[in-house]
Amino acid sequence: MYAKTLSIYEFKCFQKAKLDLQYPGRRTAGASEISNINLILGDNGGGKSSVLRGLAIAVLAPALMRSGFVPYRLVRRQAPGTPLVSHCLLKVIGKPDPHEVHAGLKDRIELLARLEAPPRGNLDRLYLESTPNSPIAPLLDDDFSQAFFVVGYGATRRVETSEFSESSARRSRGLRYQRIAGLFEDHVALRPLTTWLGRQKDRPDRFREAVELLARALPGNVHFRGEFLPEDDQYIFDFDGVPTPFSALSDGYKAFIGWVGDLVGHLADVAPEDRALDQVAGIVLVDEIDLHLHPAWQREVVPLLSKTFPRLQFVFSSHSPLVASSMKRENIFVTDQAENGTATISQIDEQVYGQSVEHVLLSSYFGLTTTRPQSFERESEELFERAAGGDAVAALEFLERVTSPAKSS
Repeated sequence: MYAKTLSIYEFKCFQKAKLDLQYPGRRTAGASEISNINLILGDNGGGKSSVLRGLAIAVLAPALMRSGFVPYRLVRRQAPGTPLVSHCLLKVIGKPDPHEVHAGLKDRIELLARLEAPPRGNLDRLYLESTPNSPIAPLLDDDFSQAFFVVGYGATRRVETSEFSESSARRSRGLRYQRIAGLFEDHVALRPLTTWLGRQKDRPDRFREAVELLARALPGNVHFRGEFLPEDDQYIFDFDGVPTPFSALSDGYKAFIGWVGDLVGHLADVAPEDRALDQVAGIVLVDEIDLHLHPAWQREVVPLLSKTFPRLQFVFSSHSPLVASSMKRENIFVTDQAENGTATISQIDEQVYGQSVEHVLLSSYFGLTTTRPQSFERESEELFERAAGGDAVAALEFLERVTSPAKSS
């Protein structure tokens, strides 16, 4: 299933918001030619992560209620002295994968979850306001079903390179929640390649497919052929022509390969024997897609992921103008702040696809009035005021500064 729309009421920093999302196979007005990407931009604390979390809760609420999920402070809190917000609602209108025939599933599936805030304390209570019992319930009860496949990665994601016990992780969290736990818990470890890829060697075709799929998602200077270094218990990557163990890669490459490898591993968990990994449909939520990535890779990462996983619906957040310029306006949502201090989210008519970083930063997507440092602007303003008061030396210095800032630094 894909998420067609997400409606949010009194959740985190949002009072009310609605998103009409891009998804594979969308044919309605506003559909983008990049059909499986949704990119959320906005200031820190503006609600980007909240959208990802709300979407995960709304789709998986029946499974989350018994999986170790702790709804900590999710209902919107207000300043002391204002009326208490007692509950929030999250509604997803689901769209079955148009490539599939789903027995018993209608063309539109409505999922509605409610979170209640206690009079005191920070632990909210999750329960179902409305979710169809059949056939959704048995599908969600099967952790290894490809139905309702949702994976999420928070901004604090990391790969566990020391001892990692997959069985311990599954005992502490249900697998449906484990796949999105990084959105709600800091420092949730991603599964190392060694915990799942080695198991695929019993199925040589699946092992080769998983290696090739991961390799397709990597930047051009990194290659992966599934080579393993037994003495170090690590897989080897070819980095700029040099064989390099995973743990010796830079933080940026480890962070990126870590979550993509984890995603491919979850696809391998749920894909039937007759289904290619890149043909599994589902929802993937990634906070700060540009995390640790060099600008050269930020320009390419989202289009490459879109092409590598065409049946997955991605929802990314980012602060990067380079990531934004790789997307059409139909794919981009921007968070802002209403007069009452709550968050808003909307789409903007302005097109930034293919534009320069300077153009994107000065556009309505980022709202900067200048890309120069604030200290430079303050010094220039002081010079201008002195020049306006008749200081000829300050006037000359001001002109030089605004025409050739590098010389005046």
